[in-house]
Amino acid sequence: MQKEGVRGFFKGNLSAEYLYLTYGATQFLVFGTVESWLERNGGLPKQARSFVGGALAGAVATSTTYPFDLLRTRFIAQQLSSRVNTSILGALRHIHHEEGLRGFYRGLWPACLQIMPYMGIVFTSYDTLASAYRWARTKSNSRLLRIIDPVQDAVVGASAAVIGKTCVYPLDLVRKRLQIQGPHLTSYAFGGVPKYNGMVDALKYIVRHEGFPALFRGLTPALIKAAPASASVFFVFGHTRDMLLSARP
Repeated sequence: MQKEGVRGFFKGNLSAEYLYLTYGATQFLVFGTVESWLERNGGLPKQARSFVGGALAGAVATSTTYPFDLLRTRFIAQQLSSRVNTSILGALRHIHHEEGLRGFYRGLWPACLQIMPYMGIVFTSYDTLASAYRWARTKSNSRLLRIIDPVQDAVVGASAAVIGKTCVYPLDLVRKRLQIQGPHLTSYAFGGVPKYNGMVDALKYIVRHEGFPALFRGLTPALIKAAPASASVFFVFGHTRDMLLSARP
């Protein structure tokens, strides 16, 4: 706020919106398709289908929308006083010219390694917590459960996101640090980030020079963001699904 003003809170917002719209649509489409196929052909229990479906959905959605994720990170990392990129189209041209097609996918490997278990854990946790809530609802009619009823999807979705994000956060940290690698590394606000030779090198460097707790640096704001975002997604998805199903003849 002191250095960049209110605008600093919204850096990368446009590319983030493109990312969330395309990522969410792809994720739920792939998850529904995979889970339905496994239900018909796999013979797996519900939680296993949720984990596999979530992991594959996360991998496909991440790979498809990754350039938007990279742009968001770079817009956030740059300082408003010395911007490397000023627009999405300009950033696309700039990255393609200086780094080639591979430049759009810096950090994709740790991103997939992070998102596959993350989404698998989120969807599995969601199904498990939702089942536990329904069981508790049959055993009790407490005031607290009655309050939660209208927003059950949101509460369960937020809880699932907290569990998943905490489990895989070190890989998320490495992904972001790898995304700003490139010819303009020193121009970003993360000034002290060194040059890494891939995911394993980044993990080793962080543990060796910053200590193991550094792998979870920034976890609290990440959870503050992930919980309401996941709550909103599952709440809207659940109610939209129920509305469409009730409208079917």
